[in-house]
Amino acid sequence: MIKPFEDPPIIGDWCREKRLGNGGFGVVTLWRNKQTQQTVAIKKFHILQDRSEITDKHCERWRNEVKLMTETVQNENIVRTVDVQPGTFIQELLRSSANGLPVLCMEYCEGGDLRRVLNRVENCSGLREQDVRDVLRSLRNAVAYLHSLKITHRDIKPENLVLKQHGDRFIYKLTDLGYAKALDKQSLNASLVGTVEYIAPDLIYCDRYNCSVDYWSMGVIGFEIITGIRPFIPHAPITRWMMHVQQKKSADIAITEDNRENYTYHTEIFAENHISDCLRKQLERWFMLALEWNPKQRGYVPYTATTKGEQSANGENGAKNGSPASASTVLKIFSLLDQILEKRVLVLFSLYDCRWIDIEVTPEMSLATLRNHVYQATGIPVDEIDFILPLEQKREPRVENDTRPFDLYLPDFYGKPMVYVIHRGNRESIVQRDLKPRIPKSITDVFQNIKIKLKPHMLRQFIANSYYFIAQEQRLYVLVLDGVRNYGLTLNDSIARRKDEVGRMNKVVYAILGGVEYHKLTVHHARDALNAAKRIPTASFETATEQWIEKCTRIESNVRKLAEMADKISRRYESVLKRSRDALRHTLLHEYEQQDYFGLKNVEGRYEQTRARILEKITNEKSHMDMSQAVYECLKRRDVLLRDSGFLELQRQLLDIRHEMQEIEKVMEKVVELTEKYKRDLARLTLEHHDEVWKMLSNIDKIHQSPAGNGELSNGINGAACFADFDDMTPVFASNRMRPTTTKAKFLVGGEMTPLPSSISNHSFDENRAAIDDGPDVEELIAANDTLINTTNDLLSDSLLLLK
Repeated sequence: MIKPFEDPPIIGDWCREKRLGNGGFGVVTLWRNKQTQQTVAIKKFHILQDRSEITDKHCERWRNEVKLMTETVQNENIVRTVDVQPGTFIQELLRSSANGLPVLCMEYCEGGDLRRVLNRVENCSGLREQDVRDVLRSLRNAVAYLHSLKITHRDIKPENLVLKQHGDRFIYKLTDLGYAKALDKQSLNASLVGTVEYIAPDLIYCDRYNCSVDYWSMGVIGFEIITGIRPFIPHAPITRWMMHVQQKKSADIAITEDNRENYTYHTEIFAENHISDCLRKQLERWFMLALEWNPKQRGYVPYTATTKGEQSANGENGAKNGSPASASTVLKIFSLLDQILEKRVLVLFSLYDCRWIDIEVTPEMSLATLRNHVYQATGIPVDEIDFILPLEQKREPRVENDTRPFDLYLPDFYGKPMVYVIHRGNRESIVQRDLKPRIPKSITDVFQNIKIKLKPHMLRQFIANSYYFIAQEQRLYVLVLDGVRNYGLTLNDSIARRKDEVGRMNKVVYAILGGVEYHKLTVHHARDALNAAKRIPTASFETATEQWIEKCTRIESNVRKLAEMADKISRRYESVLKRSRDALRHTLLHEYEQQDYFGLKNVEGRYEQTRARILEKITNEKSHMDMSQAVYECLKRRDVLLRDSGFLELQRQLLDIRHEMQEIEKVMEKVVELTEKYKRDLARLTLEHHDEVWKMLSNIDKIHQSPAGNGELSNGINGAACFADFDDMTPVFASNRMRPTTTKAKFLVGGEMTPLPSSISNHSFDENRAAIDDGPDVEELIAANDTLINTTNDLLSDSLLLLK
């Protein structure tokens, strides 16, 4: 039987599925259309047990929310209303509505609310940086939009920030405008509304307040999503809470109480968080504005020409938003947050000491500046810092000297490092052997007095920090393995890139060796040819040939050694390349992201059990022992993993591969240098040999040639002297061929050429056969030497091109 004012389970094609939650004075229900699968969140006025409790003020607030949502508010970070068809569906809902009040049809945000996200075990010490940025950006946009409409929300809390799925991301949307109210001319309200844990102090101690109450709520939520806990003694009753908050200075952004009721005022965000140091330091400035006690100063900074320009550019209207600020201050609560979230923070992870490093990068920043920043953080000498890019970097796989750090930034990528840092000078291991754990102070304090009985709020902090520490150790070890894998991939890629270079080196060396062989053949041919003529003095000829052969032998020996060295380089290179590929197949480098090395699932169960005992108020002096044992087991497991022989061997293997490849590269540089030298030596030696041969031929020509009348030479031969006499001086360079034996072609010096007998045309000419009577003529010798010079020059030119 349906109770009065209760919605029926089915209205036409619409089915009521489940209750999503309660607002300030409304209940939200999920409805689904069976035909279209459309979902909608229907918010109706809360049905009270005693109808007399529904006052005109309640009805007014309800109508105000419906009107704002349907007629005024339209922002991507505020839950929007939707048009639901058919109209009879809404009419049927109105029949069961109390006092005939309208219903609110809103988009369904399937991700739940921010409170549900914060209650997850993994978020007990705050959200990841990307989520922190998303929440702050969404909250800023929604509140600034409402304030631009002169509307103050007055009830901003995690339960009123819901998550809407958008692709693979969630968009945070502000909802529940039940307490929202348009500000009057004086920008003041005089009623106490909102959730006590998130309301501004002036809502409690002042009769009137303004829109700055929303700034305070933003600050409290911002602090909680970063640390997992509200900033000001969240366990204390409101009277004690107010007393201590009133005493804080403007720079104080948090207050904590220890186990002995000592209070500490903090100017920094707690160390146990998941955001980068750069963002943390920037947000500490923003929290000083948002969590200012004085409502007249909250969100404002002293006036300067710069702040005035920034205020105008960011659309912050100051007094137009109902602010009582004077002309000496400027509203910065929104523009400062925009500036912080727009900064590019490059996140690095040092494998040497498992340390996170981050720095704000600008287009003008040089790689040298980044190296110096890493040195300041880790102590690694600047010239021994290597940057390794993860696979997510869609760019060249290496960081060069001209690489801009600005270009290494990955937008919306804060879950893993954007760059890994390697200590190149560390030859023993990639990760320090004696790496010490960074244990939160709250844990060390308990370990020093293990029998202490912790108060509930201290116990809550202890178990949260314990889970945080164990989860961080799990995350750090996975990051180390990921960094080692990326280092191995980068190393393998750099080695593979050398393959063509090694191949070219071998080709060039063997091309020069071929040139030496050709030169050697030329020397022997020249020696035999000149020796056959017996026209050169024996002593000078033998001296010259000995020098030729000696020089040829020396360069041949050197080049053959160079070729042997090139062969060794090739063999060592192939071995290094294979070993680098084998290293990437190590079992530690596969599916490491899915491994639960520290039993985190079991730790989550221990955490939940202790938290449940805290909520049920059944704690005792041993309530912290379960999580203490988990921390102890984590430390033992950490030591085992870091000392694991397979882990150490993998590091040594990669370092040995890197060292050997560095040695190979050094030898390759020497081989290339020697190749250039021997190439020049061979070219010079070839030219010198050609010059000496031609000088010898020129001297012979001068000896046997003298002035004579009537075309006669001084050799005593009557008639025209001919170059056929040179045929006896050199062997044949060209192939044998058929020639007539009865007639010789004779050439008179300065005279006419005697034509060959016509009978030559009757003989077939075979270039593949040699038939000589008295040896080649001078033209053949010249042609052979020209061919030798041209061939050698071509060989050397090709070698130079290959080397380049």
